[in-house]
Amino acid sequence: MASTLAVDKIKTLSGVAIGWPDADGAANTILGTDGLGQLSFRADSAGEVSKGADIASADPLVITTGANYFICTGTTGFNDMTVAANRHFYLEFSGILTMTHNAGVLDLPSGLPIATAVGDVGEFYSTAANVVTCVNYTRADGTAIVASNLTNTAITTTDQSWTGSQRATHVANTDAQFDLNTGQNFIMSISSGTPVLTFSNRVAGSGQSGFIKFVNGGTVLSAHGNTKIDANFLATINAVGTYLISYFCDGTDVWLTTSAIYS
Repeated sequence: MASTLAVDKIKTLSGVAIGWPDADGAANTILGTDGLGQLSFRADSAGEVSKGADIASADPLVITTGANYFICTGTTGFNDMTVAANRHFYLEFSGILTMTHNAGVLDLPSGLPIATAVGDVGEFYSTAANVVTCVNYTRADGTAIVASNLTNTAITTTDQSWTGSQRATHVANTDAQFDLNTGQNFIMSISSGTPVLTFSNRVAGSGQSGFIKFVNGGTVLSAHGNTKIDANFLATINAVGTYLISYFCDGTDVWLTTSAIYS
């Protein structure tokens, strides 16, 4: 004999009161609990992708519930999100904006900002409430995110063709001690004493080179053992005057030569 068993008004499970949804959920949703006994229908964030309503760009960007794929509209940049823990979701960008890396809050690939393009898609996961990691970012044109997306960034292993001016900001020195980690070009202005030309942080294989503008107001220089300078050249720049000196570091030594004598 066929029969149908209907179960109604189950109120507890292992002592926990259960709250049932009032009606059936939308198509392609699943029944889940919030961990406090309340059941509701929601998108299956671990499985099928479900598109939600568009999200207007804002700072913070608010990630809504009920779906896991959203179109992010607008051009307002952001560096954090308002989102529940353990959400796996996707954002497709319909405008140009900047997502800024915010360590421990919004972690982006390479720790650098991402300038979005129309059609780009980012994949995100929230490890805690409002703590989000971008686990994948796909550009609409298929180019790599680090190579193409970051402004003012050179690819150091690739030949570069510069279309804009390139400048190395000079470092002002009041002595003859040069730290090659602080800059490429230097201005040295000394009026007294007997300073020793010394270069620190000589990195092997770096091939660092640059210029030193030396304003000698009445000092007599000598050279450290790793500073290679012709004796006649050293005698020349030890006279009061202004000189432009070029240098090249081979990683062990720094080689100096005069480029111009002004006075």
